[in-house]
Amino acid sequence: MKKLEDILQSAAYARPGYVLATFKEAAAPVFRLNARVLTLAKKPLNPIEEGYLRAISAGLTNTGEISQFLGLPPQLLTGTLAALNAKEYVHYSRATSAASASVSLTSKGRIALAELISIVPEERMVRLAYDPIQKKVIFAPTSSLWKPAEVRESGRLELPLCGARKPEASEVSLNEVDKILKRLPRRDDAVPNLLGIQRIERTELNFIPCLALYYRAVAGSDVQVAFAFEDGFEGSSNIFDEGYELAFSRLGGPELIGSRHVSESAQPENLSALFPDTDSAAQMAQLTELEQEIASSREQEVAPQEATIDANAEKATKARSRLRDLTQRFIRCHEHPKMLEKALSETSERLLIISPWVRAQVVDKTFRESLEKLLKKGVKIHIGYGLAEEDGSKKQKDAARSKLPISDSTKRDFDRLARTYTNFKVYFVGNTHRKHLVSDQRFAIVSSFNWLSFKGSTDDRARDELGFMVTEPENVEKLFIDGIELLQKGYDHPTQ
Repeated sequence: MKKLEDILQSAAYARPGYVLATFKEAAAPVFRLNARVLTLAKKPLNPIEEGYLRAISAGLTNTGEISQFLGLPPQLLTGTLAALNAKEYVHYSRATSAASASVSLTSKGRIALAELISIVPEERMVRLAYDPIQKKVIFAPTSSLWKPAEVRESGRLELPLCGARKPEASEVSLNEVDKILKRLPRRDDAVPNLLGIQRIERTELNFIPCLALYYRAVAGSDVQVAFAFEDGFEGSSNIFDEGYELAFSRLGGPELIGSRHVSESAQPENLSALFPDTDSAAQMAQLTELEQEIASSREQEVAPQEATIDANAEKATKARSRLRDLTQRFIRCHEHPKMLEKALSETSERLLIISPWVRAQVVDKTFRESLEKLLKKGVKIHIGYGLAEEDGSKKQKDAARSKLPISDSTKRDFDRLARTYTNFKVYFVGNTHRKHLVSDQRFAIVSSFNWLSFKGSTDDRARDELGFMVTEPENVEKLFIDGIELLQKGYDHPTQ
């Protein structure tokens, strides 16, 4: 699938009259079918069949003559004649007074002889993917399908079947299967023609990863849930699958995945406001100017004139307000992935990430490569995680989400990096629900967003994740120190 942040930037303004309230990384149910089908297959004529047809084409019509011409016993040729007759390649007849049967080529026989190809019915087993929501066969490579255990491990939301069930053979469209067969890899150039679906021998529930996008109407309370798939459900270039959205909506799916819980959320006025460049020279110049205004106002407040004091105080207040606007702002749900990517690509000295859960779905190959690139540059990286059961066990599933604090594969990757790089520190906190991101002295974000697990919600309620970012170095430093103290000392609530 395309990068999450790219999809979200496209999705943020893709629906006029609606704002993107929140999103979930999800998985759509798909039935994987082993179906036995009957097709018309092209096969080469065997040597005896070819010789028999050539003998007839040469003018031999008597079965005895053909036997002598081929040098084969009549008993051997009886089966060949019967097979050619069944395929309608020869016309076979025997007069009452004739000593032997007479054969001649049919039009199909002449074509088969010219092409040396026999078209025969063939039974074969094919693997199909059936979308129970749209009730149709879809093209989905095996590599794109996830097993239920993989979905649970990733923390993705399993989209419900909405009452749909596995299909019977009679419910599968021949036209849809025929299209799929024509797209499957073949050993030759022959395109099989589907005659029918005989039976479905095995059905297995799998999933296709997707993104559920929750849109709230600007006016009114209407909520729509859209879906983004890898290159579309059928290999189209449009990742936003409207057909799936409509079918899911008709089955009452949005309500089942928490559409009614989508809360109101403000939306930035334009895309340029989504991911500001916090290091730009223009912004730094504004910060410097404002700080000088505040300092100058403080010095002039000692003047004896009361009017001058009031004017300077008002000037300082306005400057402080403008300074806050430049160094503090809200981070909306769909902005978080971009800020995490920014931290992974641009941090030069120190990086702090705290997240209750860590999942391989987020800490993927790209994430690990970015992490290791920073480590090789000498960046000090601190990662804290862990919200376990009350007994503090790392292996027990936590009560809040019923999932392990960290994926096994990710734990192995982190252990390897910690052995290789002394500037990489990982801490199991065990009781943190904090979501914390600090990059150098450039910015710090405190949020409800789970940075290192999946980038959405696992329960049935869609949540409007909200973060608060500061870029003023003094406050960034305070948040960094507070996060490091949590990782090194742990947290224990004060006694009463």
